[in-house]
Amino acid sequence: MPKPQDIRNGLQAIVINYSNFAIIWHIIFYLLIAAIILNWEPSNRLLEIIICLPILSVSIFAWLTGNPFNGSVFLIATILLMIFGFKTDTRSINYSELTYIIAGIIMILFGLVYPHFIKPDSILKYLYVSPVGLIPCPTLSAIIGFALVFNGFGSQPVTLILVSLGLFYGIFGVLKLKVYLDLFLLLGTLTLLIKYL
Repeated sequence: MPKPQDIRNGLQAIVINYSNFAIIWHIIFYLLIAAIILNWEPSNRLLEIIICLPILSVSIFAWLTGNPFNGSVFLIATILLMIFGFKTDTRSINYSELTYIIAGIIMILFGLVYPHFIKPDSILKYLYVSPVGLIPCPTLSAIIGFALVFNGFGSQPVTLILVSLGLFYGIFGVLKLKVYLDLFLLLGTLTLLIKYL
């Protein structure tokens, strides 16, 4: 098992070396949010398959930087989410109760401005250079946020996969890596778990 500092250094390297991809992921997330605000109503299946893409992205960047554990976990998660995604119903997305919508929006915003590992020279850069789509915790935060807003995409297996990932990476981030911001991921994941108990 690599030392915590080595893991943090690896995550930092992804953030520094692939920051242009973070910008691309922000554009994609912002376009998705704008489309939903403008009353686009994708099916549960389509939205769930779309959220697989940033998870696959995390896997790719983990492999590129020599982290086979994260690469394998996120690749397996992508495959499972795709399998269950294609089994998800094709009805339009529906919204959760207001409490969960608010929690979900907070999680999405947290994932999109995740401040750890970046040192921007302007506060506005947090809006487009945080490592969503690059490393586990901000990516899971945003995706779990969408799951909270949209009733787990109508799929209990998808929800359980996201809860498992969120709990593991939230606890690991806080206890092992000492990235205390990951408490937000942990709290959001517990909220999703409570919703589906």
